[in-house]
Amino acid sequence: MASTIEEGPEFDLSPARIAELAALTDAAAADATHGWYEVSSTLAGEREAADVDAIAVAFDYRLQDRVDENSNPVFHAAHLKPLTEIPTGVADLWANVVGVTRSWPVRTRLHDLLFVLGRNPKHGHAEQACRGYVELGAGSGDSLFRARALTRALDIARQMNRNDLADEVVKQIIANVRECLDGAEWQPGVSLRLIGRLVEEKSLPAGVDDLLAAARARYASVPDIEVDAAMLQRSLAKGEKTALERIDREIVEIWIRSAEASTGLRKQDHLTKAVDYARDHGQTELLAAATTALQSIGIEDLDMQTFSVPVEISDKVRREWISYFTQEVDWRVCLARFSNGEQGTPPTGRIDENRAQVETLKKDAPLYSMIPHSKIGGDGLPRWKPQNEDDQEEQRLSDAEIFRMQLRAPLFAWALHEIGVVHHPIRGEVEEFFAERTYLPPDMPRVLADALTRYWRQDYEACAYLLTPKIETMLRTLARAIDEPVYLTQRKNTPGKYVGLGTLLSTLGKHGLDESWSRYLSTLLAGPTGTNLRNELAHGFVDEVSAPTAALLVQAALYVAGLVPHPDEQRAPEAE
Repeated sequence: MASTIEEGPEFDLSPARIAELAALTDAAAADATHGWYEVSSTLAGEREAADVDAIAVAFDYRLQDRVDENSNPVFHAAHLKPLTEIPTGVADLWANVVGVTRSWPVRTRLHDLLFVLGRNPKHGHAEQACRGYVELGAGSGDSLFRARALTRALDIARQMNRNDLADEVVKQIIANVRECLDGAEWQPGVSLRLIGRLVEEKSLPAGVDDLLAAARARYASVPDIEVDAAMLQRSLAKGEKTALERIDREIVEIWIRSAEASTGLRKQDHLTKAVDYARDHGQTELLAAATTALQSIGIEDLDMQTFSVPVEISDKVRREWISYFTQEVDWRVCLARFSNGEQGTPPTGRIDENRAQVETLKKDAPLYSMIPHSKIGGDGLPRWKPQNEDDQEEQRLSDAEIFRMQLRAPLFAWALHEIGVVHHPIRGEVEEFFAERTYLPPDMPRVLADALTRYWRQDYEACAYLLTPKIETMLRTLARAIDEPVYLTQRKNTPGKYVGLGTLLSTLGKHGLDESWSRYLSTLLAGPTGTNLRNELAHGFVDEVSAPTAALLVQAALYVAGLVPHPDEQRAPEAE
């Protein structure tokens, strides 16, 4: 019975041609010790012949790794049709060749494909595939290739309810695990893969506990691998509360012990994993110990390095850029221009340009884009780490925004400084200027005037600490003005509180707040993937506030101070 959906090409199925194809494929498989792709690669020069190409295709398919105890993985290849859509004629060719070939790799692969396709005799194909995989697993080829063969063999045996075959496979798996654990070469990816397959068995084979204990002892010097082995032990414990608590404690202790033998970022990473696991698995005492150890790591203990790339800007270009903000006669116009960024663009840039840059970076620097990285605060403690692909995408976008922001910050700092030097605004007039704004809280004009005065006096720290909390105050006032709720009442033991900055920005975004500016405010002040400046300042982790940092805060504050509800759309904010 064929599972394919079209007849496809007609091949010469004469005994002579089938024998030729079998001999050709056997020769190609003679040196295949690492994977099926070696067979198709060897046949590459002969694939102009349609029947040779049809045979080679059988070795182009890849057997997917088992995921979440999926006992029936499927063959796939991104550039090929799904297996069930191959022409019937191709499957007929495989069925003829498999009866003639003498090579175990060829026979095993073809029998397995025919079994997956449901070709008769299905049980016959299954048994032959299973026995072939055991033969390959006991051979002298690449250890990972052999491991994959054995896990597939056990899957087939269980799927066909052949306990006799399953027993043979389990026996060979245990032999291969012992070979890995006793050998000079480290092969944790092989041994733990095979043990993990045994752990999934409904009736645990004898000796698996001993194999896991041996694996933990063998790989004790590498915490990630030992923890993987301990997690397999945890899977075996299932509902045994005492055993689970013991293993959970041992896992936390693995990370703590490894941290004690490490330094710098590696030590921090091990302790972070200890804290996370202890918290998630109720190990209260170890949680306290790991947290205390983590807190004791200072920023100077991380052995971090600063990399800088000088960007040369000619004095002429810099002056021309700054003059855009300073050339007007009235300083009020100058501040209005400054508050609007670079002709309406925030320091982080436009959101569409940043997204395009992220996509370009994925192509030009794929390795950088693939590797997740943690955010570390000014105190040297980990703040945030991507948990999934969406988080990584957010991190990439924030990185692009931070790069643009850091590049432009010194320019904006110079521009703001020059406004003060050229025009010498009087503090009282500055306060009166902001008092004309409709949607500012009553005390805000004084705060804004004080902050600008302190900036022009080069008191950047005072400027920053004055402005940072007030930006959120202004956003909250604007949300109230458009009748959006900003306060959460008490719930049980959680006291009443205002919604956070992220919620405010999201709410205002629904009513028209420019997305690029919303991203700038979030990246600068509160986003976990950004600089999170509000929290870093509030907790005292910023040792020195620079002029560029203070200038960014001034610009953010002035932009927010200029937001008003849109006259044509009652609930949409825009700049005055």
